[in-house]
Amino acid sequence: MTLIIRLSRWSAWIAGILVLAAGLLIAGDVIARNIWSTSPFYSFEISRYLFGATVAFGLSFALVERAHIRIDPLVKLTRGRLRSLMDLFAILATVPVAGAIAWYAWDLTIQSAELGAISNSPLGLQQWIPQAIWAAGMTWFALIAAGLAVLALIALVRGRDAEVGRIAGLPDFGGEGAEVAHDLDAARGDLQMEAAR
Repeated sequence: MTLIIRLSRWSAWIAGILVLAAGLLIAGDVIARNIWSTSPFYSFEISRYLFGATVAFGLSFALVERAHIRIDPLVKLTRGRLRSLMDLFAILATVPVAGAIAWYAWDLTIQSAELGAISNSPLGLQQWIPQAIWAAGMTWFALIAAGLAVLALIALVRGRDAEVGRIAGLPDFGGEGAEVAHDLDAARGDLQMEAAR
């Protein structure tokens, strides 16, 4: 599980770097447009590609951190094995959806490369390039979903319902507020220990 978490964090870092790159391109175009009356970086087009890649690479991190949206009114009413089964079903349902998106993303990328498709803009970018980046992010999402499904299934078979919940379930009802409060208490304790030295 720690490898999946670590790799997904790297994926989130990639997504963050892409957002930063888009912001820098847009800022560069704004500055250039105001100084030289030109937009040399094609930031409008490139930022769209970067944001698509950002979403694709960010999905796996959201899944690992259980930050994705789930509408589970019935799950809230269940406990134990039944809840674990519902959590497992949810992650198992994610795998074919993510896999299908990745499959068709690569299909689109290959078609664009074979056709020599280019963007309908002054940049004239070969479309397979941003599509391949997007497809790689979606493939990563599908692999992470499959890995989490396997881990949740193993935990369920071993009778570890709480572990299934940590892998594929809803966050605790305390949610982020409880996590933030716990982190603040830990940080406060660290500061007090350091001040006592």
